[in-house]
Amino acid sequence: MRLSIQVLIGTLIMGMLAASGARAQTDQGWSPRDLSGVWLLDGGTATFSAEPPPPMTDWAAERFAANRPSVGPNAVLDANDPTLVCLPPGIPYVLTIPTPFELIHVDGQLLQVFEYDHSLRRIYTDGRARPDDLHLTGMHQWMGYSIGRWDGDTLVIETSGFNDQTWLDRSGRPHSEELLVTERLRRVDGETLVDDVTIHDPKAYTESWHGRLVFKLEKDWEIFEHICVGEDNGSAEYSEYKERAWE
Repeated sequence: MRLSIQVLIGTLIMGMLAASGARAQTDQGWSPRDLSGVWLLDGGTATFSAEPPPPMTDWAAERFAANRPSVGPNAVLDANDPTLVCLPPGIPYVLTIPTPFELIHVDGQLLQVFEYDHSLRRIYTDGRARPDDLHLTGMHQWMGYSIGRWDGDTLVIETSGFNDQTWLDRSGRPHSEELLVTERLRRVDGETLVDDVTIHDPKAYTESWHGRLVFKLEKDWEIFEHICVGEDNGSAEYSEYKERAWE
């Protein structure tokens, strides 16, 4: 009888602790695996990493010397950033642009809707393997082909299949078609999303390059329509706006 009472008391205590933990999980109002919402880069940056970039290969150094960015230490007014002629920004470049994006969970996918140029990124989470013919089909050459898997409460995303026409960042650093971008995306609290980014591109860099981007939840925001307008189609007002933005 005494043993039964002890077991009963132990069971009650464990139940109370479990209920308390469940209430704490519920009371925080968010789930680590729920990444939905509108997110904005926390602070401005010209690149995805605070670390010094690894040494470039001769192939990349030649390209970098020809690039004229509009942001960063080498910024110039007569920039040749591909986005200035409305080419897609690519990954991770688009993550460094200080405009919001929205994450939307759907069956087997996480959709990343960028306000910038209304770009859409599909991150497949249905367990599929990366196709072997990405470069042959040319279907995902600008924003890449992204596959995600959960590692605990961290979403690990691998993106590949790029062409070599975009830049890694707004500072003009190039990449090749061999680029592989690995992200470890996790929600650390109700209002903070951390993206640890690793660049692996042996044709362009002698080592991998690591960085971190932090995003904040904007609860009352929605994604606006942002369309890239080239110089030939832009109005005088748009040109004036670009001049103000540069200043």
